[in-house]
Amino acid sequence: MFGRISGRYDLLNRVLSARQDVAWRRQAVSRLRPHGRVLDLACGTFDLGLEALAQGRAGVVHGCDFCLPMLHAGAAKRSGRPITASVGDALHLPFADASFDAALVAYGWRNFPDPAAAAVELHRVVRPGGQVLILEFFKPERWWPRIFHGTFGRYVIPTVGGLLSGDRSAYTYLNASTAKFLSVAEADTVLRASGFTATVWMPFFGGVSHGVIAERGGVIAGPGGGGGA
Repeated sequence: MFGRISGRYDLLNRVLSARQDVAWRRQAVSRLRPHGRVLDLACGTFDLGLEALAQGRAGVVHGCDFCLPMLHAGAAKRSGRPITASVGDALHLPFADASFDAALVAYGWRNFPDPAAAAVELHRVVRPGGQVLILEFFKPERWWPRIFHGTFGRYVIPTVGGLLSGDRSAYTYLNASTAKFLSVAEADTVLRASGFTATVWMPFFGGVSHGVIAERGGVIAGPGGGGGA
């Protein structure tokens, strides 16, 4: 599905969010400390990694995504930048323990088959004291996000997304996956169970989207969670 829409992925993100996706990434990244080696997981076409570089929050970025066509679609954007890329499984990352100073995930966490296992993997590959930034559409619980996702998300996004991409099902998936995903409270619990601490939440557009920055605790969490500061 992501391969089918990769050629128009950036265009659709800008149109469907009225370019708010750019503002949300910029605001979230500005809350990070400067880091050296940064993982951009589910990187798509490298928007978040490029923002981290532009703001001096990353020295070098490695983008990892399970969809090769997405990496191809973003290749020109990273040309000449300190960004490398590889195909990888978020539940079994091909990186050594503590090999990154920080990790970023933009709107990919809800696509992982096991969000808790993915959080454990992020904890494993980030060094103690490092940070993880996640941007996501979480299951709406308050009135405004529920109205937004139940109207604009359910009808406008699939219609416009289908017209511009030729793949309505891909943009129907966006709303369906949000409704089935973790709530903010559940996501916070998962992150802490995986060994992250000091979670800082950032609501965007009245809670339609959220960013969260978490600190990597000092013990590598095992497959069942756990870990500590």
